[in-house]
Amino acid sequence: MTHYTYRNHLCLAILLFVTACASNVPYTADKAVAKPELTFVDLKSFDRELTASLSEPLSKVEVAFFDKVTPSALPDRLQHWMVSVEAGGGSVKVVPPKPSVNPKNPFLIISLVTSFWSVSDMFKSLSDQTHYKSAHAFDAEIMLKNDEKGDSVVDRVIFLKKTKS
Repeated sequence: MTHYTYRNHLCLAILLFVTACASNVPYTADKAVAKPELTFVDLKSFDRELTASLSEPLSKVEVAFFDKVTPSALPDRLQHWMVSVEAGGGSVKVVPPKPSVNPKNPFLIISLVTSFWSVSDMFKSLSDQTHYKSAHAFDAEIMLKNDEKGDSVVDRVIFLKKTKS
């Protein structure tokens, strides 16, 4: 009977060892699928999705927002992408909302442009991150709209493939 118990213990030990090894397999993120329309979420998964989309032969990639984003408070994650567009020789253009009856504060748009000028440290840190290089082949337009209060907010960011001249 001890031979039978020894065999059971050996099988159990092997089974536990194999199970332990299988549970230590590192998690690998699924490859992001290229899409012409994305929604911004301030997570690394957004970077993977945008990289995948900008790496494909898409002429335009649009990024919409769940939350209200003011032009002067563009999230850092998205500012990295704008800096990368400029680093690749592209342009970042702010497109104001269509004119409305109420005059708007022009300093809001000026503050957005000023925030791009103050990102030199960000530019230096981007040089090591290869996924941002996919934005080098694009121009970007930050499309603004008026919210229900009449304030300017970011409607979407559009990455447009640069035309070869």
